[in-house]
Amino acid sequence: TMISPTNKEVQIGETLKEDEFIGMVRREVMDGFLRDRAVESGCKVINGLFMTMIAPKTKEESYVLTYNDFGDAADGASRQGVKKTLKVDVVIGA
Repeated sequence: TMISPTNKEVQIGETLKEDEFIGMVRREVMDGFLRDRAVESGCKVINGLFMTMIAPKTKEESYVLTYNDFGDAADGASRQGVKKTLKVDVVIGA
């Protein structure tokens, strides 16, 4: 049985075949790996807290993301952040 943070239980072993497995990763390792790879590919990393997303109503519109921008304060000195919005064509997340 696997129990989620919201207390939902899933019987993971009952649906697996003999040659199947469940891959697991540590989030702090995987997130860092994905972030570093994105930067190497030209992405700009924003140190912030995602707040809301407005989905486009037509194909011509963009997604509108609202977030609190913490700037470059890696030490957490700016935990309040500055409210900002960003228009994007694609949203990828977990």
